[in-house]
Amino acid sequence: MTGHPSRREQDEVVLVTRIKTVNKGNQALSAAWLAMLERSFPDARVRLLERRPRHLIQHTLREVAAHPDPVAHFDAIARALAALAPGPGLVGPAQAPGPILLDEAVTPPARFLELRQRLNLRGQLARFGRYAADYRRRLSAFQRARLVVINPAGEFFPREPQAAFYHLLDAHVAQKLGCPTAIVNHTMDITDPTLRRIIPMVYRTLALVGFRDEKSVGAFTAMGGDLANVLVTPDLALTEHVRPTGSHRDRTVALAINVPEAAAHRYLDAWFEVITGLRAAGLEVVLVSNELPVDLYFYERVMARFPGLRIEGARLDHDKYAELLGTFDVVVTSRMHTGILAMAAGTPVVPVEGSSFKITGLFQELGFSAPVIRPLTDRWTAQVVERVVSVRASRAAASHEVNAKLGAVRERIIAQLVPALRQLADASARQARPA
Repeated sequence: MTGHPSRREQDEVVLVTRIKTVNKGNQALSAAWLAMLERSFPDARVRLLERRPRHLIQHTLREVAAHPDPVAHFDAIARALAALAPGPGLVGPAQAPGPILLDEAVTPPARFLELRQRLNLRGQLARFGRYAADYRRRLSAFQRARLVVINPAGEFFPREPQAAFYHLLDAHVAQKLGCPTAIVNHTMDITDPTLRRIIPMVYRTLALVGFRDEKSVGAFTAMGGDLANVLVTPDLALTEHVRPTGSHRDRTVALAINVPEAAAHRYLDAWFEVITGLRAAGLEVVLVSNELPVDLYFYERVMARFPGLRIEGARLDHDKYAELLGTFDVVVTSRMHTGILAMAAGTPVVPVEGSSFKITGLFQELGFSAPVIRPLTDRWTAQVVERVVSVRASRAAASHEVNAKLGAVRERIIAQLVPALRQLADASARQARPA
């Protein structure tokens, strides 16, 4: 590693986030975090880096878990990766951030997926240095930065712990390089025993830990986490401002189903009961999704079952998707970011929890008194229909409540985050960076 970054070089902030995504929610969140950092550091240049760099896939959670001391082994991996850092000059000055791209092309499932995952062919390529040059540029960007902000969004959840593992490794490497590092805007819902040992160690030395809800704080405390550097602010996509549509389509309900979660917990077909009940109540149902490529196979089954049902919102960027959601009477959703973007457009939402507690945590943070409906509980499909009918009966009041609560939470997010981020970067600028 060569030298310390100059003061000019330190006028860079790194945002690790989704740059190209199939998920409109990720797109909205990346755009919101870019805007937040530009607001917080008007004289600095924000450099965008994609999440989960391929060089890291040579390491797996399974291998770390098999080690006699997983925490020490994880730390050693991060130390070895940090030793590859070439100095702050390799990557060059940051350019103006480009757009956060949405790509909803549906890719066919990979053949022999289970075998390919077991062989970990990309991991083998990473071990042989296939992605090393790109990774060294990433490390150089870390070395230049006053602050590294990592936005894992919804990737700290039980079903795929490997994703959280890579975010933790990325953050720990940045720490090893002496750069103040923040992991922000995430729900902490991890059941993997190895990660539950690693997370408190990594988070203890982070400059900032940003959770989306108090439920995550409780989960973090239960695994032995220290709250000294924890800040709770609701999901930053709530700061999205949506152009008013002027009117809504009476008796038309949007339905967004988190298909992977429903499939994993075997209640997909119960959504047929919801649609049947909504139509029996005289309502038109339209399918929407902020992650359409992964929900589409079930939506095609739904449209075959209910002729005339259609999908809206395909190929719309997050801002136009939010405008579309503003045209509906009510939005029923088990996808959190469809709910957030609908509320940003002033539309009442009937929330249905997924496999985590993140939607419940969100609505509690916003101060809504009505409980989030939980699948697989008694009469949950009937509860969805009943809630929609009830909300429609007082739609104007429900919309007013949504707008009031979002206005308050936007002020809270900005009032908490901007000074916290500036304080971290200012402290970094006053300190000499380790070589």
